[in-house]
Order: sequence, then structure tokens, then C-alpha cells
Amino acid sequence: MNALLLRYIGCIVLLVLLVASCGQQRHNWYRKSFTQEEQITLAKKLTESIGSYYQGSPGCQLLLEEAKGFAPNNATVYREIGVPYLKRGIASAFPHYYGKAADLDPLGWMGWRGYLYLYFYRDYERALTDFNRLDTITPGVVDYPQSVSVDFMRGICYLQLEQYKKAVDYFDQHIEYETSVTGFKYIAPETFLFRGIAYLGLKQPDEAIQSFETGLSLEDYNADLMYWLAKTHAEEGRKAQARSYLDQAKLAFAERDYNRRPYVEEFYQLYEVDLIALEEEM
Repeated sequence: MNALLLRYIGCIVLLVLLVASCGQQRHNWYRKSFTQEEQITLAKKLTESIGSYYQGSPGCQLLLEEAKGFAPNNATVYREIGVPYLKRGIASAFPHYYGKAADLDPLGWMGWRGYLYLYFYRDYERALTDFNRLDTITPGVVDYPQSVSVDFMRGICYLQLEQYKKAVDYFDQHIEYETSVTGFKYIAPETFLFRGIAYLGLKQPDEAIQSFETGLSLEDYNADLMYWLAKTHAEEGRKAQARSYLDQAKLAFAERDYNRRPYVEEFYQLYEVDLIALEEEM
């Protein structure tokens, strides 16, 4: 009996030690305190994991919020949290998260925020503020947030603010720089479209026509450029030229060769009703 009792006690002691050991391991595995290096690694892994979820879904946002808790100074995490609010038009949340990203990493995200102010919210003053501040961070360098030149975007801002001379100056600055870096033939035709519209704002139709025609020399089948050429010639009383360009614009539009962008309307977006209205006017 004594031997059996000792064996029984020994089993109990072993079981207690085993449970204690497992409990200790569990405590280490699920501990809530991490070194700074471990927190950065965890935040990175959580952020990388959002690709498994639909952008803006509860699972995606939960991972990002958890990552933010581990790395509260990670600008990219704030930016990722803000993207779904931007795309869904929730203006109350977008500036907070993108603003935090721009504060933490101005070089990385201030220009992007300016791009979004311009194209998504049509807030030209705030966009200009971000582009100008970015210039102070990178003096002598032309920045390309979202792969778009800040000079080009400043030209659009001033065009929308009806400060046409400044708009033309920035478009010219953009053209000069692009010509020196990549070559004239690689400049986007909409540069000349918007510059031409700015010239019209300055009551300089001949310069506007020249700008539109320059754009067509780079892309000879563009409904927007042809429409504005038709419109300008019509206003100047040159009906034959206006009719020719309008017919070409209608063909190009039917081929879907016109300026447009995802999520938001392009500036001076061309619609079929515009073509119809101009034809009726003529």
C-alpha cells in the first residue's frame, strides 16, 4: 500500500509540475510587453497581412489598429487606415489619418495628401500649401507624389482658382523641366489642354489654339483637345475649322479616347452632352 501511495503522490507532483510549466510557457507566448524592436516587427507583420482582407473591411482595419498600437509613430500605418475613408468619401476621417501620416513623414506623405486634396476634394488652397511645403523639404528637386509633378498640379490649382497667369507659368515650368529630363514627346497631352484653357481665361485664344495643337502633335487622336479646338475656333467665328475638329472629337470620343480617371471626375471632364451642345450652338 505504501508503494502504491508513493507512486500516486509522485504522479500528482509530476502533473502539477507539468501544468505549471505549460502555464509559464503560455504566459511567455501571449505576453503583452515587447521590446521596441519586437513592436516594430509586429507592426510590420500586421500591416503586411492586410493583403488577405478586402480594403477597409473590419478585419483589415482591426489589423491596422493593432499595428498602430505597437508602432504609434509609423506613418504608413496611419496612411493605410485613412485610404478606405478617402475612397468612400468620408471626409471627417480622411484628413485625420493622412494628416498624421504627413506629420510623421512629411517627405513621404505630404505630397500625397496634396494630391488627394486636389483630385478628391478639390481643395486647391490646401493642396497648394502641401506642395509648397514639400518644396521647402526638397529644395531644387521637382517632387512627383502619386507619380504626378507638383508643378503640373500647381498649374491645375491656379487654373481652378482662376489665377490664369500663375497657371500658365507653372505649366510652362513643368514643360521645360520635362523636356530637359525625359524629352518633349513624353509630356502628357493634358498639360497643353489645361494650359490652353488657362490662355482662354487670359483672353488669348491664339495662344490657346497653339497649345491645343501642340498637345495634338503628341497624341493625334484626343477628343478633349479636338473639342476645345472646335470650341475656340467656333467662338472666333472660324466655322469650317470648328466643324472639322468637332467631327474628329466625336469620332475620338466614340473610341473612348478622352481624359478620365478612376474614383473621381477629371478636370474639365468631357461628356457626350458637351459635344451635342457645341454642335447645336454651331
